Amino acid sequence: MKNALQRGRARRLGRYLALGLPGLVLAAGAAAGAANAASGSGGQCYADLAATRNFTLGLPRHAQPTPDGKSVLFLRSGPRETSLHLWRYDLAGSRAVELARPADGPEKLSVEEKARRERARMSLTGITDFALSDDGTTALVSQGDRLMQVAVAGGQVTDLPGRGWIAPRLSPDGRQVAAVRDNDVYVIGLRTGRTTGRPVRLTRGGSETLTHGLAEFAAAEELSRPDGLWWAPDGQTLLYEEADISGVERHYIADPEHPATPPVEFRYPRAGTANARVRLGLVSRTGGPTRWVAWDSNAFPYLARVVWPKGRGALSLVVLNRAQTEERVLRVDPATGRVATLLTEHDPAWINITPSGEGRGHALPRWLPDGSGFLWAAERGGAWRLELRHADGTLDHAITPPDLPFVSLDDVDAAGGTVTVTANPDRIQNAVYRLGLRGGAPVRLTPEPGLHATSFAEGGHAVFTDAMMGADGSAASVVRDRDGHVLATLPGVAETPTLAPHIQYTRAGALDMDAMIIRPADFVPGRRYPVVLSVYAGPGYKQVLQAPRQYLESQCLADHGYIVVSLDGRGTPGRDHDWERATKNDLIDLPLRDQADGLAALGKRYAELDLSRVGVYGWSFGGYFTAMATIRRPDVFKVGVAGAPPADFADYDTAYTERYLGTPQDDPQGYAASNVLTYAAQLSRPLLIMHGLTDDNVYFENTMKLTQAFIGAGRPYNLLLLPGTHMLTDPALRTHVDEARESFLAATLKIPTADTMR
Repeated sequence: MKNALQRGRARRLGRYLALGLPGLVLAAGAAAGAANAASGSGGQCYADLAATRNFTLGLPRHAQPTPDGKSVLFLRSGPRETSLHLWRYDLAGSRAVELARPADGPEKLSVEEKARRERARMSLTGITDFALSDDGTTALVSQGDRLMQVAVAGGQVTDLPGRGWIAPRLSPDGRQVAAVRDNDVYVIGLRTGRTTGRPVRLTRGGSETLTHGLAEFAAAEELSRPDGLWWAPDGQTLLYEEADISGVERHYIADPEHPATPPVEFRYPRAGTANARVRLGLVSRTGGPTRWVAWDSNAFPYLARVVWPKGRGALSLVVLNRAQTEERVLRVDPATGRVATLLTEHDPAWINITPSGEGRGHALPRWLPDGSGFLWAAERGGAWRLELRHADGTLDHAITPPDLPFVSLDDVDAAGGTVTVTANPDRIQNAVYRLGLRGGAPVRLTPEPGLHATSFAEGGHAVFTDAMMGADGSAASVVRDRDGHVLATLPGVAETPTLAPHIQYTRAGALDMDAMIIRPADFVPGRRYPVVLSVYAGPGYKQVLQAPRQYLESQCLADHGYIVVSLDGRGTPGRDHDWERATKNDLIDLPLRDQADGLAALGKRYAELDLSRVGVYGWSFGGYFTAMATIRRPDVFKVGVAGAPPADFADYDTAYTERYLGTPQDDPQGYAASNVLTYAAQLSRPLLIMHGLTDDNVYFENTMKLTQAFIGAGRPYNLLLLPGTHMLTDPALRTHVDEARESFLAATLKIPTADTMR
């Protein structure tokens, strides 16, 4: 499960507000009107945020330096457009050149590509991705189901033959591309002279239940592995995933807006049911028989990482058992497919998978070029540390110190004897550091407080890009030299935010929880304000970060006359091993206690927080928490707005749910304790549930079951039905949702008028 509001597609604005019992009808238009009445012209704030994606449209994305360090490639849209173009920025002339633009006309996406984008949280259009050859001369770009070859220096664009391509992977030498069509793998030769090669089919038998070259649902959704195709370093062989999903449960999603259209079938692995059966095959780029990799996929069914390094390092896999309590690093012999175990990690609660390197940095294990050892990371001592291990898997030494928790491996300069990493100098920000492979104090390369995401060229260590979200509320992508000095800022065209976050970072309660307080722009000392808890409170996502630009939506809500609070209690990441695993087998009791205690502690310190008027809202796991909080703690929470809540975790997917709760068969008590339906009859406060009817992550059946439980218990509830899936991308739809939420909160929290507050 990934964070709320970042997934899905909403094709048209549809406003449906249904209520659980007769006599409680509130029209959608009335909801929007009430919101505007409560906030004056405040609706424009929500509209601007929706139209600009929180003022991120027009910022450079996916910036990557060329290996020679002279240029940077990046994607960028217009300030109120979602269509991405490919750009090159030349450092010498401080000049940006458009290399490729999307073809005119609507994108044609297959069901498989739509699902793949859902898993990747990819909601933009146009040229959504590119890959750079090792020599930096050729870029492969994809738009919809089309592939294009772009000459980086001259900008010549060549369409590759055929349509329907998904999941393309450029070979290291930049001469060919592997891609998937109709669930089989093909290789296409890139342009040489005046011609491009014809597609060569490498696999056969692909079908709706047998896929080649694609990551299965669990890997893409929960294990941060979007890839199902990997090139050998010499470009002569491909490794591909075969996923047999014939045994996975069938789920069907119908489009109620088009009842004549047949439902779409999805294979969705609910907790306690069958997963896809996965295996890996090795095949020549010219075709021929497949050699299968022989690891015990029955005992270790989750394939978490695949690394095929250059140099003398080994083709390596990271696999987990289904309970995710044991992880193994395997060495593969490509000639035979045989494997040997290099390293085993155990955790009685669960294993957190090593950083993926997706989008930036390097996947682990990362082999040294001479094959003498590899880099690995683990949190067996309580915090993540980067380690150097010998080629046989035994520990050489830890590279990062214990008081600097490791986040990601960004660059390895074996010749220079250094590594560059992202790490946490404290709990609410990160920074980039260089360290010696053999020891020495870390050198900080990014002095600006906030969040940083880097990208280095393959084999190029002279410059790197840094996508920053500063503690001062700024957002920019900069180019730095190897010592961290800023050489250039990549040009953006994003609009300047029309509101500025007013955030106080603090700690709360006896547990010293990270906390964030957002006050209205026109905050008046001495006045008491209703409080809204903006919450996630679940595994894998930290709410409180020193990056104010992330919280513009919360600031907009605060400017309607609230104080918005967020807290990171037990069960959330970014603190230590035991803090995160405290919620094993019970996802709600400790988080609910921590959020309530944190609010109480803040209320004692800050008199402006009126704890007699507290609301709560969140999406996805945050929606689940909101429903639980509204039902189980009416003494604290007077109203809740729950977005896309997984009400019954027995209806959520295997890889996520079983990591924390085991299977429903093994721990029915834990599932019952974590199930909103268990407590539905206790609802005594206003609760609005929002859910997309075609959500293929948290299926609408969760909300359907919850409303039935409320009806059976005679409890009133409020339901806002949404077109689309788990993520709100349509600007009009997102604006409507924000306004409806604010209106619903206002109706219960009874914001005083300006006259009564004097």
